[in-house]
Amino acid sequence: MAYQLSFFCRSGEDRGDEALDRLLDYLLESGDRLVGEWLGPLQDSVAAFRLGTGSSDSPVADLLTLEIHVGVAEIAESVIAASPNDERGIWGCDLLATIALSGDNPDWALVHRIWAAVVNLWGAVPWDEPSGFEIAEGTPQL
Repeated sequence: MAYQLSFFCRSGEDRGDEALDRLLDYLLESGDRLVGEWLGPLQDSVAAFRLGTGSSDSPVADLLTLEIHVGVAEIAESVIAASPNDERGIWGCDLLATIALSGDNPDWALVHRIWAAVVNLWGAVPWDEPSGFEIAEGTPQL
């Protein structure tokens, strides 16, 4: 069964691939080597990458899927579903980053790196289905 963690952001990014490139550059500057594969092209507003922390040319854990959606209209349904009354102030967010984990050996260290990066780059607000916005209480620090 897959687990998905979402991050609602205000970024000002125009294209999904540009936002993903910016995030990957940040990750490469702030930690261990990464391995992965581009999952595109999708569309201008959506970009995705399968990614893992690397050792030589192979991942040390199962690859995760990192997906970026940009545009207020593009992510509006997700924003409303997560916060129907805007109690967390995420209405108007223009970027949604999601991490999907599956397999027996999730790369939690990379999840924490991505989490810290989206918070630092775009002031992300984390959310997941089981915990809602309470998942933010475990926000990793850089």
